[in-house]
Amino acid sequence: MKIYDITLDIEPGMLYWHEGKTPEVMDVTTIKDGAPSNVTRWLIGSHTGTHIDAPRHFIDDGATVEQLPIEMFVGRTRVMDLIHIGDRAITADDIKAIGLDGVTRVLFKTTNSAKRMIKKEFSDDWVGIAPCAAQYLVDNGVQFVGIDYVTIEAPEHSVEWPTHHILCGNNVIILEGAKVGEIPDGEYFMCCLPMRLKGSEGAATRTILIDGITEG
Repeated sequence: MKIYDITLDIEPGMLYWHEGKTPEVMDVTTIKDGAPSNVTRWLIGSHTGTHIDAPRHFIDDGATVEQLPIEMFVGRTRVMDLIHIGDRAITADDIKAIGLDGVTRVLFKTTNSAKRMIKKEFSDDWVGIAPCAAQYLVDNGVQFVGIDYVTIEAPEHSVEWPTHHILCGNNVIILEGAKVGEIPDGEYFMCCLPMRLKGSEGAATRTILIDGITEG
């Protein structure tokens, strides 16, 4: 059995969506200043690092993080290597060519991992998921979709956000910022545990993939 942690470190100055803010951390108490313990306070957005988008992110009456069944976050998951398509958006035909093989959770590995996730500066040419691919995933029963960048939307659609609307509108959970660059193509057992932020449209997660066990 091998466990892969696909979670980004949260730290000041890390990669983040260009309209957001970098995390901030401050000391509350420190041992060096005479306190009995070290305590910090963190200021982060709900879409920081490796995080989920709940339906509420784009659907005003959609489910919030704590309303989502935990079963959706745990189980058989496919890592689909699409590096070969280059720097364009993922289409339905790209997914059809490889096949979903009945999985309901998919993580896409793209050129983002080697070209963009390694930078702290935001890149405006990332690989996202085209609306046709989002609809194909919905039509084939996929309930959880992840990608290796800070957004799943393709750059050319990041004004009206159709991919988010399709996925969120069909109660599909979105995972963004998945660190899958070193993960081989194949099936794994995933545990993706978002912070239980009541009423929130998104939350940071600790996400792992386990190779060598089957869903029980």
